[in-house]
Amino acid sequence: RKPLPGSQVNIRFNKESETVTVGEDGMFRLELEENTDYSFLASRENYLNNDASFSTVGIGRDPNNPVQTFEIEIVLDKIFLDKEITLENIYYDFDKWDIRDDAKPTLDELSRNLKLNPDIRIQLGSHTDCRGATRYNEDLSQKRAQSAVDYLIASGIDPARLVARGYGESQPEVDCICARCTEDEHQANRRTTFKIIE
Repeated sequence: RKPLPGSQVNIRFNKESETVTVGEDGMFRLELEENTDYSFLASRENYLNNDASFSTVGIGRDPNNPVQTFEIEIVLDKIFLDKEITLENIYYDFDKWDIRDDAKPTLDELSRNLKLNPDIRIQLGSHTDCRGATRYNEDLSQKRAQSAVDYLIASGIDPARLVARGYGESQPEVDCICARCTEDEHQANRRTTFKIIE
Protein backbone atom coordinates (compact mmCIF):
# COMPACT_ATOMS: atom_id res chain seq x y z
CA ARG A 1 0.00 0.00 0.00
CA LYS A 2 1.19 3.49 -0.82
CA PRO A 3 1.06 6.30 1.75
CA LEU A 4 -1.51 9.04 1.14
CA PRO A 5 0.14 12.31 2.17
CA GLY A 6 -2.25 15.16 2.81
CA SER A 7 -5.01 12.94 4.20
CA GLN A 8 -6.90 14.38 7.15
CA VAL A 9 -7.33 12.52 10.43
CA ASN A 10 -9.86 13.75 12.98
CA ILE A 11 -8.96 12.62 16.51
CA ARG A 12 -11.50 12.56 19.35
CA PHE A 13 -10.66 11.97 23.01
CA ASN A 14 -11.90 13.24 26.39
CA LYS A 15 -14.67 15.27 24.66
CA GLU A 16 -11.98 17.06 22.66
CA SER A 17 -11.37 16.99 18.92
CA GLU A 18 -8.47 17.92 16.70
CA THR A 19 -7.62 17.34 13.05
CA VAL A 20 -4.13 16.61 11.78
CA THR A 21 -2.73 16.33 8.26
CA VAL A 22 -0.76 13.23 7.34
CA GLY A 23 2.86 13.81 6.29
CA GLU A 24 4.68 12.71 3.15
CA ASP A 25 5.37 9.34 4.75
CA GLY A 26 1.65 8.78 5.25
CA MET A 27 2.01 9.03 9.01
CA PHE A 28 1.10 11.32 11.87
CA ARG A 29 2.32 11.25 15.45
CA LEU A 30 0.37 11.85 18.61
CA GLU A 31 1.38 11.92 22.26
CA LEU A 32 -1.10 9.74 24.10
CA GLU A 33 -2.61 10.39 27.50
CA GLU A 34 -3.07 7.68 30.10
CA ASN A 35 -6.47 5.99 30.61
CA THR A 36 -7.94 7.58 27.51
CA ASP A 37 -10.09 6.26 24.66
CA TYR A 38 -9.24 7.60 21.20
CA SER A 39 -11.23 7.48 17.96
CA PHE A 40 -9.77 8.35 14.57
CA LEU A 41 -11.60 9.25 11.34
CA ALA A 42 -9.40 9.44 8.24
CA SER A 43 -10.51 11.15 5.04
CA ARG A 44 -9.18 12.20 1.66
CA GLU A 45 -10.88 13.49 -1.47
CA ASN A 46 -11.98 10.70 -3.84
CA TYR A 47 -11.43 8.07 -1.14
CA LEU A 48 -13.81 6.40 1.28
CA ASN A 49 -13.54 7.56 4.88
CA ASN A 50 -12.40 4.97 7.39
CA ASP A 51 -12.06 4.89 11.15
CA ALA A 52 -10.09 3.24 13.92
CA SER A 53 -9.92 3.33 17.69
CA PHE A 54 -7.31 2.88 20.39
CA SER A 55 -7.38 2.93 24.17
CA THR A 56 -4.66 3.48 26.72
CA VAL A 57 -6.99 2.30 29.49
CA GLY A 58 -5.23 -0.48 31.36
CA ILE A 59 -1.87 0.19 29.73
CA GLY A 60 0.48 1.13 32.53
CA ARG A 61 3.78 2.90 32.22
CA ASP A 62 6.80 0.66 31.76
CA PRO A 63 9.62 1.91 34.03
CA ASN A 64 12.15 0.16 31.79
CA ASN A 65 10.72 1.75 28.65
CA PRO A 66 9.53 5.29 29.39
CA VAL A 67 8.67 5.99 25.73
CA GLN A 68 6.23 3.39 24.42
CA THR A 69 5.19 3.45 20.77
CA PHE A 70 1.94 2.10 19.33
CA GLU A 71 1.01 1.97 15.66
CA ILE A 72 -2.43 2.06 14.07
CA GLU A 73 -2.98 1.57 10.35
CA ILE A 74 -6.01 3.15 8.67
CA VAL A 75 -6.54 2.07 5.07
CA LEU A 76 -8.47 4.31 2.66
CA ASP A 77 -10.00 2.77 -0.45
CA LYS A 78 -10.30 4.81 -3.63
CA ILE A 79 -13.82 5.54 -4.83
CA PHE A 80 -14.64 4.03 -8.22
CA LEU A 81 -18.04 5.16 -9.45
CA ASP A 82 -20.22 2.44 -11.01
CA LYS A 83 -17.78 -0.35 -10.16
CA GLU A 84 -19.82 -3.38 -9.13
CA ILE A 85 -18.61 -5.17 -6.00
CA THR A 86 -20.02 -8.51 -4.88
CA LEU A 87 -21.16 -8.67 -1.26
CA GLU A 88 -19.93 -11.95 0.20
CA ASN A 89 -22.09 -14.27 2.27
CA ILE A 90 -25.47 -12.92 1.14
CA TYR A 91 -27.52 -15.94 0.13
CA TYR A 92 -31.24 -16.51 -0.14
CA ASP A 93 -33.35 -19.58 0.41
CA PHE A 94 -34.95 -21.01 -2.72
CA ASP A 95 -37.82 -18.84 -3.96
CA LYS A 96 -37.41 -16.49 -0.95
CA TRP A 97 -36.20 -12.93 -0.63
CA ASP A 98 -36.02 -12.32 3.12
CA ILE A 99 -32.60 -11.52 4.61
CA ARG A 100 -31.12 -14.56 6.34
CA ASP A 101 -29.26 -14.28 9.64
CA ASP A 102 -25.95 -15.25 8.01
CA ALA A 103 -26.23 -12.25 5.66
CA LYS A 104 -26.75 -9.66 8.39
CA PRO A 105 -23.07 -9.15 9.39
CA THR A 106 -22.20 -8.23 5.78
CA LEU A 107 -25.06 -5.74 5.56
CA ASP A 108 -24.20 -4.36 9.01
CA GLU A 109 -20.66 -3.65 7.79
CA LEU A 110 -22.04 -1.95 4.66
CA SER A 111 -24.31 0.15 6.88
CA ARG A 112 -21.32 1.16 9.03
CA ASN A 113 -19.40 2.27 5.95
CA LEU A 114 -22.37 4.25 4.67
CA LYS A 115 -22.56 6.07 8.00
CA LEU A 116 -18.84 6.87 7.77
CA ASN A 117 -19.40 8.25 4.25
CA PRO A 118 -22.66 10.22 4.41
CA ASP A 119 -22.24 11.85 0.98
CA ILE A 120 -22.31 8.72 -1.19
CA ARG A 121 -25.28 6.96 -2.79
CA ILE A 122 -25.24 3.30 -3.73
CA GLN A 123 -27.17 0.87 -5.85
CA LEU A 124 -27.80 -2.60 -4.45
CA GLY A 125 -28.20 -5.16 -7.20
CA SER A 126 -29.45 -8.72 -7.01
CA HIS A 127 -28.73 -11.43 -9.58
CA THR A 128 -30.28 -14.87 -10.06
CA ASP A 129 -28.97 -17.96 -11.80
CA CYS A 130 -30.37 -18.97 -15.19
CA ARG A 131 -32.94 -21.45 -13.91
CA GLY A 132 -36.57 -20.34 -14.02
CA ALA A 133 -38.52 -18.03 -16.31
CA THR A 134 -36.86 -14.75 -17.24
CA ARG A 135 -39.67 -12.52 -15.95
CA TYR A 136 -39.96 -14.52 -12.74
CA ASN A 137 -36.21 -14.15 -12.11
CA GLU A 138 -36.42 -10.40 -12.71
CA ASP A 139 -39.23 -10.05 -10.17
CA LEU A 140 -37.48 -12.29 -7.62
CA SER A 141 -34.18 -10.42 -7.90
CA GLN A 142 -35.96 -7.06 -7.51
CA LYS A 143 -37.58 -8.29 -4.29
CA ARG A 144 -34.21 -9.51 -3.01
CA ALA A 145 -32.49 -6.21 -3.81
CA GLN A 146 -35.32 -4.32 -2.09
CA SER A 147 -34.98 -6.55 0.99
CA ALA A 148 -31.31 -5.56 1.28
CA VAL A 149 -32.24 -1.88 0.87
CA ASP A 150 -34.99 -2.20 3.51
CA TYR A 151 -32.49 -3.76 5.93
CA LEU A 152 -30.12 -0.81 5.49
CA ILE A 153 -32.98 1.67 5.95
CA ALA A 154 -33.93 -0.09 9.20
CA SER A 155 -30.31 0.35 10.35
CA GLY A 156 -30.62 4.12 9.97
CA ILE A 157 -29.56 4.82 6.37
CA ASP A 158 -31.50 7.53 4.51
CA PRO A 159 -33.67 5.87 1.81
CA ALA A 160 -32.66 8.63 -0.63
CA ARG A 161 -29.12 7.20 -0.63
CA LEU A 162 -30.18 3.72 -1.74
CA VAL A 163 -31.41 2.26 -5.02
CA ALA A 164 -32.61 -1.35 -5.44
CA ARG A 165 -32.10 -3.01 -8.82
CA GLY A 166 -32.98 -6.56 -9.79
CA TYR A 167 -31.09 -7.88 -12.79
CA GLY A 168 -32.58 -11.36 -12.95
CA GLU A 169 -30.31 -13.67 -14.94
CA SER A 170 -29.13 -10.98 -17.38
CA GLN A 171 -25.61 -10.47 -15.95
CA PRO A 172 -24.12 -13.84 -14.94
CA GLU A 173 -20.80 -13.89 -13.13
CA VAL A 174 -20.08 -17.26 -14.78
CA ASP A 175 -21.27 -17.46 -18.38
CA CYS A 176 -22.10 -21.15 -18.75
CA ILE A 177 -24.69 -23.07 -20.76
CA CYS A 178 -27.58 -23.24 -18.32
CA ALA A 179 -28.25 -26.97 -18.59
CA ARG A 180 -24.56 -27.68 -18.03
CA CYS A 181 -23.79 -25.20 -15.23
CA THR A 182 -22.50 -26.81 -12.06
CA GLU A 183 -24.12 -26.01 -8.73
CA ASP A 184 -21.08 -23.90 -7.81
CA GLU A 185 -21.51 -21.90 -11.02
CA HIS A 186 -25.21 -21.35 -10.27
CA GLN A 187 -24.25 -20.22 -6.75
CA ALA A 188 -21.70 -17.74 -8.14
CA ASN A 189 -24.40 -16.25 -10.34
CA ARG A 190 -26.87 -15.88 -7.44
CA ARG A 191 -25.29 -12.86 -5.82
CA THR A 192 -25.92 -9.43 -4.34
CA THR A 193 -23.75 -6.52 -5.40
CA PHE A 194 -23.37 -2.84 -4.69
CA LYS A 195 -21.84 0.06 -6.53
CA ILE A 196 -21.35 3.71 -5.68
CA ILE A 197 -23.41 5.85 -8.05
CA GLU A 198 -22.73 9.30 -6.53
